[in-house]
Amino acid sequence: MTNKVSFSRQHSSLENIEGYYADSENSLNNYFNSSSAGTLFPIRFFGYNTNQIDNELKTRKESLDRMCSLEILSSIEAKLKIDYLVRCQNKQKDDLSKIFYEIYKIKRDKPSLADDIVRTWRIECPQHKTRMDNLGKALYYRNWLAHGRYWLPKKSPHISRYDYLAIYALASDIITNMDLHEN
Repeated sequence: MTNKVSFSRQHSSLENIEGYYADSENSLNNYFNSSSAGTLFPIRFFGYNTNQIDNELKTRKESLDRMCSLEILSSIEAKLKIDYLVRCQNKQKDDLSKIFYEIYKIKRDKPSLADDIVRTWRIECPQHKTRMDNLGKALYYRNWLAHGRYWLPKKSPHISRYDYLAIYALASDIITNMDLHEN
């Protein structure tokens, strides 16, 4: 195979996303809390009442939650696609890799995450079926986030159950329990 994909190594690690989330949440809490530093609220809050400030903090935290959830799901996509490519480029001999290679012959480095990679893991590695089912549902949430959140979800009406902590737990479970190949 002469046309190997070069990996950028620019996808975020779960640890880096976790650190960013924690730092950002702490910063938001401090910024929106006048008593945290014994100072007054920033001038931009002039005329706000406590409820307005609390509502704005809640809105900012919801945005942080969605952005970090999207980043985690993007990172998991990168890990799964790297695993797929490493298995194919190295022509590994396990059953999962052989099926990936059949997909690779047709789609090269452009497999569908849900239809090719997640589906194959689900079928070929039954011990990861529940994990992959959960990831499939979370990917619908990811698509909803990435494409503007302008529609009410019909396919997965339980989108509201996803938040940063749920997505983080899913990603941690995948990274910890699946034998993903990295280059």
